[in-house]
Amino acid sequence: MNIDKPEERKAWMPYVNTVLSLCSIGQEVGYFVMNPKMQYRMWGRMRGFLKQQDIHDKEKLAATIGWFLETGRRSEYYRDYCQLSTLSAAERSRYIEALTDEHRKRQFTVVNRYLWSLSTGGIGAYDYSWTMLNCFAGKEVGYLSENEMWAYIGQVISLIKADFSDWETYVTSYAVGQQYLLQDNPFSFVSRNRKIIMQLMNSNQNPMLHLKP
Repeated sequence: MNIDKPEERKAWMPYVNTVLSLCSIGQEVGYFVMNPKMQYRMWGRMRGFLKQQDIHDKEKLAATIGWFLETGRRSEYYRDYCQLSTLSAAERSRYIEALTDEHRKRQFTVVNRYLWSLSTGGIGAYDYSWTMLNCFAGKEVGYLSENEMWAYIGQVISLIKADFSDWETYVTSYAVGQQYLLQDNPFSFVSRNRKIIMQLMNSNQNPMLHLKP
C-alpha cells in the first residue's frame, strides 16, 4: 500500500494511532489514547526503546523491521500451532506435561488454550503493532526519513488488512502474543491488564471503535 501524499498520511493517522495504542497496555494507556503522538515523540524514550532491541543504526533497524514484516514472532507461534493441531486433546496435554523446558511448556500451554479460537493471523497483531512503533521510533531518532517510515507503515497496514477482519480479533491476537512471549505466568498479561484492555476497547476517544482493519 502506497501512502505518499500528505493528506493521505493525515487521514491514516487515526488508524495508525489505534495500532500503536496496544503497545501502551500496562503503561499510561489512557494518556496515550488521548495523546497518541506522545507514544513516539520523545527522542530519549524512543532511543532507549530501540537500544533495548539492540538497534543502534539505520541498517539494524531496517533488518529488524524487515524480519518482523516477513517472519516475526508469529512464525514461532504458527510452528507450535501446527505441532499441536495434529494431536488429540489428550495427546496435547500429555505432550505439554512431559516438556522439561519450563518456558516452552508455558508457550505450548498458551497455544493449546487458543488453538481453535485465533484467526489465521495468529499472533500477527503483536508483530504489526510493535513494528509500527519501530517505524515511528526510527523516524524520531533520525534513522528513517518520513517517506521511508510511511513506506514501511503501508506494508504493515496491508498485512493487518489481510490477516484481520475486526479490531476485537486484532486485540485478541495481540494479547495472546504477549502471553506467548512472556517469561513468567503465561496468562498474567491478560489478568493484570483486563480492565485496561476493556477500557481501551470501550473509550469514546479510542478510534478503534470507529475504524476497521
